[in-house]
This record gives sequence, C-alpha cells and structure tokens, in this order.
Amino acid sequence: MPRRRLASWPGIAACAAGAAAAALAIAACEDRVGGDVMTRPGIYDGSPEPDDAVGPVVDGSPDTGASDAGEGGACPSGSTLRSVRAACTGAPLVPPAALVTDSTAAAPGDVVSLSGMSEPAAPCLPVVVCTPDDAPTLYFSDSPESPSQDGVLYADTAQPGRYRLYVYTTNGGAALRKFPVVVLNQGAAAAKVTIVRRGLAAPGGAYVAIGKQVIADWLAPRAPADVAVPPGTRVLLDADLDAMHASTGDLVHAIYDVVVDQPVKISFVSVLAGADAAAVTAGLPLLPRDFDHQRGTFPKADVLVTLAPVDGGAQKPGVQRLRLGLDEVDETLEGVDVPTGVKQKLLGNYGMLYRFALGLPSASTAAISARGGAWGGVVEIGDGGPIALPSASAALSTTTDAIVLGPQSPATTMRLMSAGGSNLPIDVFFVTP
Repeated sequence: MPRRRLASWPGIAACAAGAAAAALAIAACEDRVGGDVMTRPGIYDGSPEPDDAVGPVVDGSPDTGASDAGEGGACPSGSTLRSVRAACTGAPLVPPAALVTDSTAAAPGDVVSLSGMSEPAAPCLPVVVCTPDDAPTLYFSDSPESPSQDGVLYADTAQPGRYRLYVYTTNGGAALRKFPVVVLNQGAAAAKVTIVRRGLAAPGGAYVAIGKQVIADWLAPRAPADVAVPPGTRVLLDADLDAMHASTGDLVHAIYDVVVDQPVKISFVSVLAGADAAAVTAGLPLLPRDFDHQRGTFPKADVLVTLAPVDGGAQKPGVQRLRLGLDEVDETLEGVDVPTGVKQKLLGNYGMLYRFALGLPSASTAAISARGGAWGGVVEIGDGGPIALPSASAALSTTTDAIVLGPQSPATTMRLMSAGGSNLPIDVFFVTP
C-alpha cells in the first residue's frame, strides 16, 4: 500500500490518530463518505454532467449555511462572511518561560518544546472566518488513489471562473504510469486556460516531503501561462506534468490555480507513460472511487481568518489557539463527485489555502502543534516566500513539540497549506507576553 497509516491519507485525516487525539478523530471518521460506486459503463469523457454539478465561485456569494454566521463580525473588503468563531471561554494559558524564550529566538520552521504546557487546553482565539471573493472552486482528484489501469480519475466541466486542480495519485501497477490533466473544449469558440499558479515535484515515495515541495513551488511567484484550447480539441494542461512518470508506489502530485474564459471539460486521467493522453482520453472509462479517499468538486476553497471584534479585545496575554481541520475554525469542505452525483466531504480540507490577516494589536509569537499525528506543510509570511514546516524534517511527529511560525504584529499576514499525506487537525497558537 502506498500509505502505511490510515491517518496519513489526504481524505482520512486523523482517523487513526493516537490515543491523545482519539476523541478528536472520532467525529471526523464518522463523517467519512466512502465505498465503491457503480458508474456508467463505457466511454466517459465528453458525457454530460448530472444536474447537481457544483459550479465555480465567481461572485463571492456568502455561505448561508454557517451555523454561527449571524453572531456578529465583519469581513474585509473583497470577502464575505463564512462564520464567526467568537465563543471562546476560559483564561489563556500561562506559557512556560522556556517556551517564550525559545519561540522568540527561533526562526520560522524551527521546532521548540512544549514541555510544561498542555497546549490543547488553551482557549480559542476569537476570529471571523471569511470567503475571499477570488476563492477558487477545488477539483480534487485522490480516488482511486492507486490506479493500475487506464481511465478517467475525475472530471468536471468548468464554467468561466477560477479553479484549483489537485492531483494526488500513486502508481498501483507494475508498468510506468502518468497522471496528466486533459482539457476539452466542446464549444464553438476558442477557449483559454490561464495557469496563474503551478506546483510540481518529481515523483517518489516520500509523500509528505513531496507535498511540501509542491506547495512551496505553488506559492513561488511566476508569470501566468496561457493554454489555448481550440474548439472541438483536447490538449494537455501541462506537458511537464505529462512527463512525470511514476514507478510502482510512486506519488505524482501537482496543484494548479487556473482561470478559464470559456466552458471546458477538465479530466484527470491515468495512462501508461508512453500514451498520448490528449488523444486517448476520449476512449477512457471512468474509474470507480476507492473506499478510503475522496474526489470531487468543492467550492470556496480558500478562507480568510481575521480577528473578531469582541468586548475587551480578542487577544489576551497568554496562549490562545485556532484548531484547523476539525470543523472548529474551518468547516469541512462539502461538494460532489460530479460523475456519480455522490456528495463528498473533504476531510482535512486538503488543497484549502488559509489566509491569515489577524491584525493582532499586541506583539506575539505564532506556532503550530500537531494534534492528529505527523504533520507537515508550508507557510508564506507576508511577501517573504514559502517556508517549509518543519524546516529540518518532513513532518512534526510529536504532540510535545511545536513548529514556530514567527513573530506576529498588526500588519502580519500569512498563507498556510497542509501537505498531502499529513494528519489533521493542527493547532495554530499564539503566545502573547
């Protein structure tokens, strides 16, 4: 198996967490959507989508399903209210002196000890969670995760708008295999797909390390690239992804942010390394989902987290935390496996970008602790470029240490994404003297 622990699978975060995180893991595991799905036989690519296909986010419309969105709070210009997480009770923890000293002296990405403090007991930091107007719709392809045959892994028709394409597939066969993205223009007008962000890494077996490399590459600035799709034509989204050939058990992982100007069908496919993917996709069958992973279309795949306006101020001296990946700050993304119409929950919210613009009035230091098992990711602080978390190893595998994010000021902004193969939840916590 390409994954040795259930907890490390992108769609099943925290389901096999240790005893310390078991209570947190139960809720996530019970909500899992799984099971093989009977699919339409024969040729798939080019077939119509079901009526309940999820469309792109192009107007920033608010998510009225948030249970506590009416509690107050306001989102910055260019975003709409998603939820308010302001019911934070209890006094902030008093941090050990060693933690204050070590975290202040550490560089972002360094690991420090939490000895002398039970960080999960810290109260939450009151925040407002918003949906940026430019939040993309996520096309997530991780099921089947380890195909051994040719076929369509996932597909949906994208209307004009912004999308994030998440490729996460290992080779379950004996022959070299590749997992490119193919774009079909079924319209009468020429279409253009603009790649505004792209993250790639060489195939391999170090899944979390590859996940971090892909995110770092995706965050790195680069000029947009246009992909022309003539009417009635299939083209590769990216020849570089097509050139990545996986041996048995190797992971191919990529993340793209794209903008499309005409309706196009986007297909994630599995073919042998020597195949002409654009030519053969028309004849490929849809492969059934596997039990343990997700695929689907998930709208509103970015969140913006800001400080909640509460009486007496949200920030207090001591330790306060934000728990990500377990419906405390960020609700689990919900969408649909469009080819089958099966609703999906993307446990762990892999592919979601967390944007932090907290505007903390008092200087503090931020850090991350792993609460569901080994975790790795990447952060960008301001315009400083991507930082691997942790910086000296693939993942943080203890609950008694933390990864330093660095000092926080009123002007500090951060962008954070969890690596595929990591375990959720995590706590982002703040130490305020």
